[in-house]
Amino acid sequence: MGAVGEILRLKIALMDCKPSVWREVEVRSSTTLAGLHDMLQVLMGWEDYHLWAFELGKRRFELPDPDGMSFAETAPEDPAHVTVGDLLTAKGQKLAYNYDFGDDWWVEIAVVATDKPAPKVRYPRCVAGERAGPPEDCGGPPGFEELRDARRKPKSAHASELLEWIGPDWDPDEFDIVAVNKELAALRAPRHLH
Repeated sequence: MGAVGEILRLKIALMDCKPSVWREVEVRSSTTLAGLHDMLQVLMGWEDYHLWAFELGKRRFELPDPDGMSFAETAPEDPAHVTVGDLLTAKGQKLAYNYDFGDDWWVEIAVVATDKPAPKVRYPRCVAGERAGPPEDCGGPPGFEELRDARRKPKSAHASELLEWIGPDWDPDEFDIVAVNKELAALRAPRHLH
């Protein structure tokens, strides 16, 4: 386990998307995977509408199914009882996150650096990022690409439908780090294990 109180700088990258959508965020090593899930929802602009899981090798971390059903080969572990620091302790280590098993978003989470907390800094905090995250229910990476193409070439009937669905304010190249950090700060009692 990483040292208690240690800060991990994580690079969060959406897989199978060109151009890439990524974020760099600093989190406490004591943050649970359930808390990291909450942060990922904010970082990508998602609304937490769908099922999700983390994977590391053959280990899978997902909320327990109230009916006791699971499609995993091995019994999944509860993400509320495992911290980021339990799994990621050194630069270069990676963890996978899967959100919305229908659209099938895969996110790679890699440790960029470890450090001690800085005085007067509130964690988690996003320190960098590029491009808007994919809107909920847009159809996975292929649908996201279609949506971005529609914004670039809005002339076809299909493009018009997509743009009407997404609304005029969505810009695939925009990432508002100030708004994201306000939302991260507003997360109610980030989930840590003490």
